[in-house]
Amino acid sequence: MRKLYTATAGHLKHPALQTACGCQTEDTPVFTVQRIYAFRPESGLCAVFIDRLYPRGITKETFAAAEWLKDIAPGTALRRFYHENPEENFAAFAVRYHEELSGGKARQAVARLIELEKAHGEVRLLTAVRHPEQSHVSVLADFLGETFVYLDKTDDA
Repeated sequence: MRKLYTATAGHLKHPALQTACGCQTEDTPVFTVQRIYAFRPESGLCAVFIDRLYPRGITKETFAAAEWLKDIAPGTALRRFYHENPEENFAAFAVRYHEELSGGKARQAVARLIELEKAHGEVRLLTAVRHPEQSHVSVLADFLGETFVYLDKTDDA
């Protein structure tokens, strides 16, 4: 069963990315989100791990099937700020994370993600977070202006 993120498909909100991406014209999601603990490598699947920290308990073999875009994740200080009080800090976190995504290594990682999407069509975004709908994953979806499909989690690891 899939849950559809409510972001609008078909355009990027960030002007610098609109040209780079070639903008989707279909309402078909190009990004699916799955917890890495439920991930099983598949032939031909483009998988990208989008957290900064290595996930506990994941074998090197499983992890090797995905590209790790560590720099697309929030920086350490921002991640710690958010985790102090997630419900209260989410709005401020989202604003600050948008700023991070607009510059430096994060911008390069976003460009790489767009490059992978253009090359493969669909990209599976992997994360260790339990609630991607209220995390950096949903903020990334908003930043890209894309529709993310969240694959239901199968465990609580």
